Amino acid sequence: MNFGNLLVLLSSRILHVIILLFSIFFYSLPTIADESSEREVKIKIAYLFHFNQFTEWAIKLPVFNYCVYEDTHFTELLKQAYVGKKHGDTDIEVQNITAQSNVDNCQLLYFPNNISTDLLARIRKKPILSVGTQKNFVEQGGIIYLFEEDQKIRFFVNNTIASASGLKINSQLLALSKEPTP
Repeated sequence: MNFGNLLVLLSSRILHVIILLFSIFFYSLPTIADESSEREVKIKIAYLFHFNQFTEWAIKLPVFNYCVYEDTHFTELLKQAYVGKKHGDTDIEVQNITAQSNVDNCQLLYFPNNISTDLLARIRKKPILSVGTQKNFVEQGGIIYLFEEDQKIRFFVNNTIASASGLKINSQLLALSKEPTP
């Protein structure tokens, strides 16, 4: 084999290796995104659980109802995460709701994707802890805004709205509240 044929053979093999590496990289991107997304969901589920622990409701009910606005997938993940868990001696239930649902049994209402301004207006003076991920959530009347900053999930508590709803947010949670930077 002469030098020219050897060079062609080596460049062909190098090209195949490069194509293989790019293929592996691009096929792994959804997996990386899925892992990141799964991690984010787990963090949000933990936040929702702890928001309840650092909030006082005037009336203690035998069941604590987490309600999720129009996201059956997140509702199922929340149910799986909370199976067998309690808040003290209070059982936990999780349900998916729509804008037309009766929310009187909800103690925490999570808006993972969309805001229903009508629903937020309906619960404004009720002891329901509203949590959302939308940029203008607090301006729309929500209580806790979950957001990403510096590759971390953070939260901002609007204590004025919480107080007007009859909820008392623990000072430790308020101390961790961080207003998002524009």
